[in-house]
Amino acid sequence: MEGKHISIFLPASILAETKDLKLRTYKVGLIGRSAALFRVDRIVIYSDNSTKEEVKFISDVLTYMNTPQYLKKKVFPITKELRYAGILPPLRTPHHPTEEVRQGDYRQGLTIKRVKKGTIVDIGADRLALCKEKLSVNKVLSFRVTKLAKEIIVEPDKPEVYWGYKTLSTYKNLHDSIGMLKPKPDLVIGTSKYAVSIVSILDEVKDSLKGSKRIAILFGGPYSGLHDLIDERDVNFEVNTVPEQGTKTVRTEEAVLSTLSVFNLLLNTE
Repeated sequence: MEGKHISIFLPASILAETKDLKLRTYKVGLIGRSAALFRVDRIVIYSDNSTKEEVKFISDVLTYMNTPQYLKKKVFPITKELRYAGILPPLRTPHHPTEEVRQGDYRQGLTIKRVKKGTIVDIGADRLALCKEKLSVNKVLSFRVTKLAKEIIVEPDKPEVYWGYKTLSTYKNLHDSIGMLKPKPDLVIGTSKYAVSIVSILDEVKDSLKGSKRIAILFGGPYSGLHDLIDERDVNFEVNTVPEQGTKTVRTEEAVLSTLSVFNLLLNTE
């Protein structure tokens, strides 16, 4: 969805029906993969009577997925919650390179320590790099490789390509979570099996998508639909993106993939 800033809102209760840690990890992994596939910029985890532990687990798994492979072990300590992180599907996005570092490359890097010359940064090369700016330590930031010789020099920069998503854990309800977004989205779309089929208002939704820069897409949980979670005045549209479903329920990870597929198609057709 090039040129658009997409945020998706997910309730922490999406894992309420799954107690097995391996399956919980896998379900979150499917969402992270779908988000990256369709260039989602931000994933907001809100609370719908969920515990802080549930919110944090989903956020940690999504953040782990979005972290480049060469930084994962340095950014994330070994924990019980991430025991099955190895089954998570790789994102294979531009900020997860598999090639050796070259001059001019953009890389995410972990700031290691400050020195007299600036800040030492780990960008996944065979040696540490130097940024000549004084930066906060232990942060994952984006850099461009400006010199690749005996000493690797980088500077803070970000390319004009999809560069992964950010995860925001609000620990608040859906209404308050939307209100926290800065800048505010100019189009908010709710998804629900009880809403009008998107087919019946296709052109209207398509025009609104194309005319908006910052789009928020809301998903409900297995026990609470959007009608129970938010005032209808907070949304511009509420649509069913899986009309005439063949199963009794549509799981959240399925709804995310289906919805983003539909909206991506609408944004890329005349």
